[in-house]
Amino acid sequence: MSSIDEEQAALYSGAPLQVGDEVPNFTADSHLGMITFHEVLDGQFSVLVTFPNDFEAVATTELGALAKLKEEFDARNVKLFALSADTKGNHKKWLEDVEELQDCKITFPLFADVDGSVSRVFGLVRPGTVGNASKSIISAGLIVIVDIDKRIRFISQYPSTTGRNFYEVLRVIDTLQLTLFHSVCAPANWQQGEEMFVRNDVSSVAAQSMFPKGFHPIKEW
Repeated sequence: MSSIDEEQAALYSGAPLQVGDEVPNFTADSHLGMITFHEVLDGQFSVLVTFPNDFEAVATTELGALAKLKEEFDARNVKLFALSADTKGNHKKWLEDVEELQDCKITFPLFADVDGSVSRVFGLVRPGTVGNASKSIISAGLIVIVDIDKRIRFISQYPSTTGRNFYEVLRVIDTLQLTLFHSVCAPANWQQGEEMFVRNDVSSVAAQSMFPKGFHPIKEW
């Protein structure tokens, strides 16, 4: 089972979640036991990946791909979480299949959102829909990146027929962490090791002390 308190449900009932919002707190069972989301974030960046339900071919490859990249996320001090609108019992069998078919080991929690209460708060269940979550109600999955202050810094919805690119998630995390800790921002198609922009809110004088190895002005805006 999963649950989300009434205050959180009311807070996010009228508008979709946006970048800058505090990520909703919830308590849900997982194949690793019962977890309260905010309590395990530990001031780290985190990624939550949601699935409409278990035993889907595309989702199986996605969960396997995420598991294979866990060391990359660990290197960035990022916690991984997954959620599916299915039962804990089904999770156990599905994870066995994922590990067999994708040659991986799932060591991060997979939440069981059987009643769809968490999926609903994250905007994956259409307003007015009643009953348990199912493939007829939820047809998309989310990727949510949460920062060290429990704020959403990236949120994107994908159709269940399109496999997600977790190398892009790593790239986004790299840019978010560099922006947070070094006041820079990434141009289009940026890759690790390439030049970045100094943020517009940093003056040229401040930039000189922040970047003693130098920077080259392009245009004053």
